Formats: sequence, C-alpha cells, structure tokens
Amino acid sequence: MGWTALMPFRTGTGGKSRLEAVLDAATRERLAREMAHHVIDVLSQCAEIEQIIVLSNKALDHPAATFALDAGRGLNPEISALRDDFGTAPLLVIHADLPLLAQADVDALLEAATGHGMAMATDRAGEGTNAIALADGRPFVFRFGPGSRALHGAADEQMPVLQRNGLSADLDTPGDLAFLRQHGVQV
Repeated sequence: MGWTALMPFRTGTGGKSRLEAVLDAATRERLAREMAHHVIDVLSQCAEIEQIIVLSNKALDHPAATFALDAGRGLNPEISALRDDFGTAPLLVIHADLPLLAQADVDALLEAATGHGMAMATDRAGEGTNAIALADGRPFVFRFGPGSRALHGAADEQMPVLQRNGLSADLDTPGDLAFLRQHGVQV
C-alpha cells in the first residue's frame, strides 16, 4: 500500500504573520502559494506516494493534489480526523513552507519511517516538526506547534529524526527568510 501525503495549508492574507515586519500581505500570500506548489510538485515525483491531499480552508489549485476542507477545529484535530479516515494506511504529514524540499528528502523520511514504523523531520532549530511519517498504522497523537519535536518524540524515543535542509528549512520568521535567501530562494 502506498503513502498518502497530507499537507496542511492556510490560505489568505493572514498567513505567515510573523513575517509582517519584512513582507507585505500580498507578498506573503504569493510566497506561501509558491512554496505549497513546490512541496506538491516534489511529492508528486515520489514513487512511494499515491495520493496528495491539501488540508485547507480553501482549495489550492494543483493538478496533483486533492482538496480536504479544514473545518476550523485546529491543526492537530483536523489532521487526526483525516488520519482516522485512512485507518492503518501509511501517512506522511508535511508542511507547505519548505522551499528547499527535494525528492531525496522525502524519500529519506519515508525510508526511515518504513524501517522503524515512524520518523519525523525537525526544523532548523531542532524544536519543531516539519513532517512526520507514520508507516505502520500505530496510534499517534499529533502535537504540531511550539516544542512539537519533544512532544512527538515522546511517542517513541527511538524514532528516527531527520534534519536535512530540504525538510528543516521552513519559513516562519525573518531569520528563516534570511537563511532561505542565502540558499537561493527568491522573494
């Protein structure tokens, strides 16, 4: 059975609000959409991934992805509800703000999860979770948000944790933007 990739994505001008001091609303919205399209493009190149679902309050137009309506219950309850629909099927939850993501990054995460049952990718600071792959249908409580690496890691202390630029370089703060610009991201 192949993997389903689930990508949460918030639309609208309120997204990426921690970047308000350095980017106007229109630029933040455009950049968020470009990054989301990039992540979907990369996921669609991965042979292991059979389905890509965008969880959002508004449909994101991309031919390789299907849309699931975010009912507004919060990120973790929304992901949990969708996972309940999949049962024991392999599930990759990956954030949409990874402009350096490459196919090799996704393949490495899925391989680690297949070997262990689950794996996660942390952010550059090593504190957050940018992706989590659940290969074997085990029970799991999603805890995305501040300190999520430690919270997710508590589920299995032996879980592989990947920190590769493509998986860890997300865009949340002006410091993240500076790092991404140094690595060729155009804004």
